[in-house]
Amino acid sequence: MHEYTSTVRIWELSCPGYLEEIGRARRWTRDVLSDSDHADDAALIVTELGTNALLHSASGNQGDGFNLTISRTPQAVSVSVTDSGGTRTTPHVEHPDENDTHGRGLALVASLARRLHVYGDDENGHTVTAELKAGPQSSPEAPLIRGYWCECTVNGGHLGAFDATSPEQALRWVRISLMTIAIALDDEPFRQAQHWKAHEQPQALEALRQGEPQDLTLKHRTTQITWTARPVTFLPMAHRQGRTLPACTQRHSTAQLSFLSCRVSGEG
Repeated sequence: MHEYTSTVRIWELSCPGYLEEIGRARRWTRDVLSDSDHADDAALIVTELGTNALLHSASGNQGDGFNLTISRTPQAVSVSVTDSGGTRTTPHVEHPDENDTHGRGLALVASLARRLHVYGDDENGHTVTAELKAGPQSSPEAPLIRGYWCECTVNGGHLGAFDATSPEQALRWVRISLMTIAIALDDEPFRQAQHWKAHEQPQALEALRQGEPQDLTLKHRTTQITWTARPVTFLPMAHRQGRTLPACTQRHSTAQLSFLSCRVSGEG
């Protein structure tokens, strides 16, 4: 079955009966499932099942080996290892004593898999199949977090933002960014900033505690600068598939406030 013509995609690998082949099978598994959250679990399962086949069946004899199959659907990933027979017992989950050095392989596989199937016989070989969920690994649902979203805009364009966890933290960000910029403004907007800091900030803090959004606007010649702070609910972040941050994270930098101060002070 061709992997691009069906919703079921299947990969197969035949491994000679040498322990060195376990490393190759593990790397192959990671390559096949490189875009899956379960690549590492599947590689560990292949290591355990392949090692069991070589140590406890005819797969480890010269001229024999084991077969590895990975099948994938939108709902599940399955990893199967088929040995060459010659075992005295059907592979099964054991419960070894604390000091035993063997017997934990299938127990580990069973703990990683959603389902574990064993079928076949001693003459023709046994196949052990471990089934994993195809989607992202589940995690406890993160709670919603109440906070405060603060922004600074210049002539309607976004300059900077801050996500605060308390009204005090929100107003502190507004106060610091306000006074950083106000020092470069004309006398009148600078006095307005000083007045807000000394007299209006306490009322703004109390109103923010009551859930009322707050804003402050200063005008410097043709430039209008506005600060806002409002209550919001932060959602849990989605699972990120890649390690590279999105391009929007590079849009703003800590140098922006300094840039604005230079810009407004240089306007003629």
